[in-house]
Amino acid sequence: MTLLHEPGVTTFELPSDTEIQIRRTVAAPRALVFDCYTKPEHLPNWMAGPPGWSMQVCEIDLRPGGAFRYVLRGDGDAELVLSGTYQEIDRPLRVVSTETWGPGWPETLNTLTLTAFGSHTLITTLVRYPSKEARDAALQSGMKEGMEAGFGTLETYLKGVDLPPVPDMRLELVPVPVADVDRALAFYVDLLGFHLDHDVQPGNGARVTQLTPPGSACSIVLYKDLPGLDLPAGTLRGLHLVVADIHKSRELLLARGVPLGTVDDLGGILYAPFADPDGNTWLLQEIPPRP
Repeated sequence: MTLLHEPGVTTFELPSDTEIQIRRTVAAPRALVFDCYTKPEHLPNWMAGPPGWSMQVCEIDLRPGGAFRYVLRGDGDAELVLSGTYQEIDRPLRVVSTETWGPGWPETLNTLTLTAFGSHTLITTLVRYPSKEARDAALQSGMKEGMEAGFGTLETYLKGVDLPPVPDMRLELVPVPVADVDRALAFYVDLLGFHLDHDVQPGNGARVTQLTPPGSACSIVLYKDLPGLDLPAGTLRGLHLVVADIHKSRELLLARGVPLGTVDDLGGILYAPFADPDGNTWLLQEIPPRP
């Protein structure tokens, strides 16, 4: 039995009387495969049609309600126009669109789904026709051979193209919504022992207070009425504070007045919960070394 994630193998299935489902796995990351299906700088390089053909026009308005139009031309006056309208865009997971191949061909509803398997991507295309007769006519049109050839060209193209590089990124600040900044400061500074880095009031009633846990490279900001941040006070959940010895750390924080819960062992990882005065929840975490 052929595995769905085996590269280089195309499968065609008929889930119903009006549908064709095509699957193919390629050795490329999902985001890049999505771009190759949806960006004019990529699509003409692999979706070119039969040998000797090329995509001369590639127009894409990638948004729900936006249209696409591809014009493929071969020898002489041979031409194929594919067009449709996007119904749903969920980058890099899914694209739903209508499609027609031109006069004499019905409109289909196509659902492209991309599933990541490590460094590989499973491409699943579900094509729904208005009738069984239309579906069967498409199967007799050379559709299978055309899609098989297209996948081969796509795989070759993917070997020579990369996603833009990822920049270095440091997580440095986590917003914590509170109702009373001074009350929160008393908890985080006086009880938890966080270091107060900044306390500024930029205007319009806003206040930005930045604190850093001892030994941490990431800080938090306590805020109230800060433009662009509209989480209600107390709605943040499950921030982790990693410690070397959770039992000793818990005893020290209890002695300072922090209301920690008991230590729980969840599959070899130790947690102790607590909450700030607004109800934002935290967890002390320890991952003991494996024997």
